[in-house]
Amino acid sequence: MNRFRSFRIPALILLTAVAVFGAKAADQDAAAAARAASGAYAVTFHVNTPTTIPDGATIVCKARIAPRLSLFSHLIGQTAAAESPQGFARVANSSADCTVAVPFAFSAANLRTVAALSYEIEAYTSAGPVFARTQQGIPLAHPPAGAAATVPVEVNF
Repeated sequence: MNRFRSFRIPALILLTAVAVFGAKAADQDAAAAARAASGAYAVTFHVNTPTTIPDGATIVCKARIAPRLSLFSHLIGQTAAAESPQGFARVANSSADCTVAVPFAFSAANLRTVAALSYEIEAYTSAGPVFARTQQGIPLAHPPAGAAATVPVEVNF
């Protein structure tokens, strides 16, 4: 019985190694067929604030766009995310619109696949930080090559 168990472990390791190297070889073939995707996203955050955040408070927003990659590509670290600079807005009537531009360029085997939007939004008053919101993995379609896509995002604090 112990001999049977001792042979299962090396066999399992061997099968796992074959699967990983096979997936890497297939991924390299897909990378050879990859095409470049480039363009820009204009992300506008419409932020609704509670009444506890006074008019004149500062909203700081930041976005990140990453290609949706296969699980294997994530494991070997083939990610190429594009980040926006920070955008700023002022609260008026319990809301604010904060817009950031996110230019991107990455290769994808299938340009019809989606990208993923992640964002961070923080609210500040003269007393310091008040609220923060983050979200990751919002699917987005790629804009046409070299074009810009407008992305509205509704955020409630």
